[in-house]
Amino acid sequence: MATPQGLEQRSPLRSLPSLTDSLRSRREALLRLLAALAATLAIFSALIAALGVNPLDAFSAYWEGAAGNKFNFGQTLMIASLLACTGLAAAIPFQAHLWNVGGEGQLWVGAVAAAALALKLPDGLADWQAITLTVIGATLAGALWGFIPGILKATAGANEVITSLMLVFIGIALGNYAISTLFPSQSNQTESVPFDRLLPNIWTGTLVTAGVLLALGAVVFAFVLMSGTSLGFKIRAVGLNRNTARISGMSTGRVIVLSFAIGGAFGGLAGAIAVLGINGALVAGFSANFGFLGIAVALVARLKPLWIIPSALLFAGLRTGSGGLQAQTGISATVGEILVTVLVVLLLAFGVIRLRYAEAAQ
Repeated sequence: MATPQGLEQRSPLRSLPSLTDSLRSRREALLRLLAALAATLAIFSALIAALGVNPLDAFSAYWEGAAGNKFNFGQTLMIASLLACTGLAAAIPFQAHLWNVGGEGQLWVGAVAAAALALKLPDGLADWQAITLTVIGATLAGALWGFIPGILKATAGANEVITSLMLVFIGIALGNYAISTLFPSQSNQTESVPFDRLLPNIWTGTLVTAGVLLALGAVVFAFVLMSGTSLGFKIRAVGLNRNTARISGMSTGRVIVLSFAIGGAFGGLAGAIAVLGINGALVAGFSANFGFLGIAVALVARLKPLWIIPSALLFAGLRTGSGGLQAQTGISATVGEILVTVLVVLLLAFGVIRLRYAEAAQ
């Protein structure tokens, strides 16, 4: 039977070298990850010892703070839900070889929209209707914030790193304006969202809400999008070679805009979870740089949606564990920030995270 033009008939044996290379590559990646983790533990142990605390006691306190009981583990799950969404906000544009460093701004704008809608939607709506509209509105607000650098990149060739980063400051300013002027309260936050418009608790004895389910749904959606749709294929194609994708007939500008808008939507969803599922209001400084940390989450996951989950849990555990470190050893929780920073730097040093600037590859 004739072979279609441009295709070859391949013997199954020809795939063995590539399979071996793939397994070797994965083994090397795992070894690099383990080496980075070991180096992080060594440096952190030395720092803890220099502060006069037994490193074993510190690690025990860290574990206790992150997962020592179901309440603490619930806290880790909620932070992981935010990081999963901001990780997706970075991962989708990154797969198109575009740098979305504006996840923090998209998170803030989503939170502003969530607070505004939860407080101002008509009272006649059923609880589930108000919550659904609020989540959708926050997601769309984040998508709009991602659309802006996307359209500027597609139409004017504007550097997406600069535009998405500058929008972070505007998003935070909008959040602070909402707190101080639009919906002020006695404390440093907006008015509290009515109880019946908050995401319901799904785990008794913890503060885990349906925000975790929304984050899981976002991960599944991203996986299906990237692996099972034509848009996902186009995003990957543009990321591999934008010029080739353009020559093959793809509208690369449209793909760029959609990549950023979808990434922004995930950031907006994180803002909705923060307001409706964690804080019950838009709180000043509610984001401990979760948008920026999402970049590390995405890169450690190698931009694979399903791997976003363990990556988010890792970084969330490092964040929440610092609370236990302070409670049991008296060391400032700031040391936890140092641990996260050291880990990210060593992941870069050992090649677990590899960065290539998009425009340099075109």
